[in-house]
Amino acid sequence: LRAMPEILEQHPGARLCIVGRGHMAKTLRKQAKKLGVDHAVFIQPGMPFEELAQHFRSADLVVYPSYYEGQGLIPLEALASGTPVVTVNQAPLTEMIDETVGELFTTGDSSELAKAVCRSLSDPEARNEQAQRGRARVLSTYTYEHNAEAYEAIYTSLKPQYNAQ
Repeated sequence: LRAMPEILEQHPGARLCIVGRGHMAKTLRKQAKKLGVDHAVFIQPGMPFEELAQHFRSADLVVYPSYYEGQGLIPLEALASGTPVVTVNQAPLTEMIDETVGELFTTGDSSELAKAVCRSLSDPEARNEQAQRGRARVLSTYTYEHNAEAYEAIYTSLKPQYNAQ
């Protein structure tokens, strides 16, 4: 939200849709008004996955500033929907997101976040390429089948050690 004034300077048509922070809606609306960006901020309550996936598909990009989640399913869902992701430059998110599928910024640095968003919005061709690579990455790396194969490989590698005991 704090990055929006800088984003709107370069991209006056930009809109921020915050999904799922119902308990914070009043605070977020108040902050948006204080920042002078309330006309460009929309807050949606939580929604079923299919509806969320449609939001992802219709967005130019998904901004995921959270650094609290261990896995971060939202970035993977966005990539699977064909939408690039702007997120914090911090593990485990950097294991999924890099400059080939999105943009990274330093945690808590709203100016750096704004620059990352503006970079993405300013280059639709690069953003489209990131979207294609991101979707391909999810479909090749983050599937149930791929995870099962990875676990099987781990168990297989540990079996000789276990049998030796």
